[in-house]
Amino acid sequence: MDMSWMDLPRVSVDYRNGVETFLNLAFANVSQENMILCPCKKCVNMNWHICEVVREHLVISGFVPGYRKWVFHGELTPRKAFSTSNLTYPSNFHRGSLREDDMGGMLCDAFNMHNYHQPVREDNCDFDTEDFTEMGRRGCDEEPNGEAAKFYTLLND
Repeated sequence: MDMSWMDLPRVSVDYRNGVETFLNLAFANVSQENMILCPCKKCVNMNWHICEVVREHLVISGFVPGYRKWVFHGELTPRKAFSTSNLTYPSNFHRGSLREDDMGGMLCDAFNMHNYHQPVREDNCDFDTEDFTEMGRRGCDEEPNGEAAKFYTLLND
């Protein structure tokens, strides 16, 4: 497939025709919930968008550099090593943010709160500075090193 149009100025008719060819191929082969991964320089095949948004991104920003084999958009590699049928649009993506992290665990690690026997609620972040200081002191079983001891002395003075 000729992709020389990708090197043309984005305002040219040939570039815009090439974008339309790309969109037709992509939406015919891999769209999910009427969206595809956007291959623009800003989205870099990470964000799902509808056709009009992808078209706008490609005309304004252009394609991500080096994206000449459209493996995420229906053009198969010669070895067919990558299956585009495994791409799935997260069905709850547009309804809310995906939470797959352990925010409570990260807070316990960051503020040494493992021995503070109170659950960390992610929806209530109304803490005073003293809360963190007290939690950190109760949760720590070891004495601070020399530099930390000097720092705590400065804080107390």
